[in-house]
Amino acid sequence: MTNIYYFTALTVQKSLRSTIKILQEAQKWSLTSGKTEAELLEARLAPDMFPLKKQIQMISDNAKGMTSRFTESENPSYEDTETTFDDLIARLQKTLDYVGSFVEADFANSDSVKIILPYFKDKYQDAGDYLLDYAIPNFFFHKVTVYDILRNQGMPIGKNNYLGSLNLKDL
Repeated sequence: MTNIYYFTALTVQKSLRSTIKILQEAQKWSLTSGKTEAELLEARLAPDMFPLKKQIQMISDNAKGMTSRFTESENPSYEDTETTFDDLIARLQKTLDYVGSFVEADFANSDSVKIILPYFKDKYQDAGDYLLDYAIPNFFFHKVTVYDILRNQGMPIGKNNYLGSLNLKDL
């Protein structure tokens, strides 16, 4: 399998940075949009979906979870007590610091890890299946939902905000 470190830690770090920037922009936008911060943080796309703040907490949980599973490390537990953009930005920064504390060598055995998810305690997935079936799709599901909620609320952001910076090189 291709190096899991690149497909998890590096991908997640880049995405966490762009999500932090989106939240910083949402915080600024809330001051002029007529939408309060509290209103935005409770916004959701459908009645049975999590609100914006829970989507952000899920981004954090998924980033920590996949990193800890692949490195066979203790997954830090964060209380879901955030009530402001500042709180959520701080949580994502703490998550970014956690994921960034690992280096490629920490993922050396990740190809052979059996992934056991807490809601399927009597089953496991091989590392590759977990990466492709759950870890990456679930992480990005919550990130795109944050983007979609903010767009649905009228925030003027686009695909470039979602993607973040591109590593372009001169020809």
